[in-house]
Amino acid sequence: MAMAEYAWTSFQANAKVFECAPQGSKDDVRFHPTQKPIALYGWLLKNFAEQGQTIFDPMMGSQSSRIAAYRMGFDYYGCELDSEYFRAGSERFERMCMGVAKKTENYTIVQTKLF
Repeated sequence: MAMAEYAWTSFQANAKVFECAPQGSKDDVRFHPTQKPIALYGWLLKNFAEQGQTIFDPMMGSQSSRIAAYRMGFDYYGCELDSEYFRAGSERFERMCMGVAKKTENYTIVQTKLF
């Protein structure tokens, strides 16, 4: 786990710095070796995407990009080669965006109220 990561773009703009805890929050368990904070993708979408655009992530990993895109109202397409990362990321997405607390073959528990 590096102290910093670099990203390259072809944009004709000055370099930007985004600071955030590597995990994002203590409740968001890491399961992918290069898992990015959801807040990072939120910042990227806010600064570099326009409403109405579709977001594509060819390496979904932990699906932080999917969660951020969903929360911000973007259409989203993504791919992940590793079936275990895809499964874990999909469970994370359902838990964080759809309120799915538990899923088995026979039933799904969905949180409908916070209090």
